[in-house]
Amino acid sequence: MIQRNQDAFASVFLLAVSVLMFIATYNIQQMTVSAIGADFAPRLVAGGLFTLSFIMLITSIRKQKNPASQAEEESDEDTEADQNVPINKKSVFLTIGLLIGYVALIPIIGFLLMTVVYLFLQMYILAEKSQRRIVLFLVVSVISSGVIYYCFKNIFYLRLPAGILG
Repeated sequence: MIQRNQDAFASVFLLAVSVLMFIATYNIQQMTVSAIGADFAPRLVAGGLFTLSFIMLITSIRKQKNPASQAEEESDEDTEADQNVPINKKSVFLTIGLLIGYVALIPIIGFLLMTVVYLFLQMYILAEKSQRRIVLFLVVSVISSGVIYYCFKNIFYLRLPAGILG
């Protein structure tokens, strides 16, 4: 019961944050003449946050209205919680170091190469040793970085740091 109330409160809070965030985007100056400006991404994030928060609110309201069917789900969640693995502090510190290195090296090495390296290393760090698939991590890193670079360059007409690629 407490979890359901927390979900409702959290979703209402996030709904308010998303509305404030969307309103705040009207204060962002337009520096380009293109239809997609600096306010596009924040509005997209605010819209996504609003949508997901609204879905969470509806779900929590439905759970409060039908508590009998939720008893089974809660018992399933309790067994899953027992199986949770404790957080590996080493991976947390490595992730923080990776993020700092990524931000520091983007101007030098460039967005495309640094994003490939960052994504690969992040997946490698977060995967369990038995689940590390280097070829898959490399393919996902290269494809996702290429798609992101293409979208920013050719759809949003935004410049990204080229680095050593010029």
